[in-house]
Amino acid sequence: MRSFLPDSIASRTMLVLLVGLILSQIVSIAILSHDRLDALAKANALMCARNIAMITHIIDGTPPEARPALVSGLGSSLMAITLTDHADIPVGHQDDDHFPQVQAALADYFPDAGHSRLHAAHRAAKNIATGNFWVRLLNGFPSDRLMEASFRFDDGTWVNYEMVMAEAATLWSPRVVLSALGMVVAVVVFGMTAARWVGRPLLVFAAAADRLGRDVNAPPLPESGPREVRRAIAAFNEMQRRIRRFVDDRTQLLAAISHDLRSPVTRLRLRTEILADGVAREKMLGDLGEMEAMIASTLDFARGEAADEKNQTIDLAAMLSVVCDNAVDMGLAVSYDWEGRQVCVCRPFALKRALVNLIENAARYGGNARVSTAYRNQIIQVIIDDDGPGIPDAEIEKVFNPFYRIEGSRNRRSGGIGLGLTVARTIVRSHGGDIRLSNRVGGGLRVEVSLPQEADR
Repeated sequence: MRSFLPDSIASRTMLVLLVGLILSQIVSIAILSHDRLDALAKANALMCARNIAMITHIIDGTPPEARPALVSGLGSSLMAITLTDHADIPVGHQDDDHFPQVQAALADYFPDAGHSRLHAAHRAAKNIATGNFWVRLLNGFPSDRLMEASFRFDDGTWVNYEMVMAEAATLWSPRVVLSALGMVVAVVVFGMTAARWVGRPLLVFAAAADRLGRDVNAPPLPESGPREVRRAIAAFNEMQRRIRRFVDDRTQLLAAISHDLRSPVTRLRLRTEILADGVAREKMLGDLGEMEAMIASTLDFARGEAADEKNQTIDLAAMLSVVCDNAVDMGLAVSYDWEGRQVCVCRPFALKRALVNLIENAARYGGNARVSTAYRNQIIQVIIDDDGPGIPDAEIEKVFNPFYRIEGSRNRRSGGIGLGLTVARTIVRSHGGDIRLSNRVGGGLRVEVSLPQEADR
């Protein structure tokens, strides 16, 4: 099942951090905005009630003939005032929570402001605007309400008010969104830096493990960083030292065995050569020659002749051309199809040895070898095709085991002892690549050698 989570530890850490902070920001904004909206609503209602009380007091102290002019001057886009002989709010209306506020504000001037003289209600504002569209957008489209009040003077005249109570912006106003966006940007910038800093030791370990697979004698990692990282580096360096000691011990053991075997084999050869000519003598000499070849190949494989060779930048196309020409000079059917340069960073002598083994094997056991190269996704591919019988699918991976031979085409009589493919794969894998065998559809065997290269080649 495909995972939609990011692939790297830094990205996953960043995702968890970001989701957690965004959720906490949403909850905090919701709680704070709710409290803020309640406080602002109460303050706006109280301010409107006081304005109504003050204006009513001023109108009451004005002579009746001057009141229309005063009311006209006091009106604005946020407050509509009218004088009528009846209340604009019906007598049977239901007073809301704003009635006590208006009544309390009027009590300073009109102690008897009861239900018979005062009606108060509110409704949503429809026609009174607080600015153009862009201003309202910037403020989050506040849902303003109207406070309505009707008060009767002693002479029976009613003064009617429609006053805007400006409400706060909605929870998802542009300012809140911009604030959250700023928080997200800050978290992404600083969080990604921190996550990469925390995850950097893993990248160092990955690079060190890859380098160890290529060269067991690679220098140890410097023990630096936090305590946990230093302990992990120390354990990795100790593991590398143990692997190096194991390889060295195995090499010394095989070298000692090979040295001890060479002397009795040489003595047997000398004693055999003084025997009279005959079939038995030839068979004994053949067996001794095979033993010497096995001893030499085993020692060569264990020592890893190219282990200390330094990497160099070469033209792989030129190397393959020389290898193929040498094979042709030996009487083998080999062809190479490539034009131009093929830049490759490798250990030249070791890689040449591997390619010689593969190409000569294909030519000897497959009848011919056709060699080509390609460069895809920072990987050089060397492809070797032959027209031989191929290899049974069950045997494809086994042929890379030391001293393993398929009965028939690849046997001792044809000169192989079962180490050619083992040595070749060891060398290629020490370059960070691999060798893959497959049977071709039309018959024959295909050998694919992959050699990873750096991006800036």
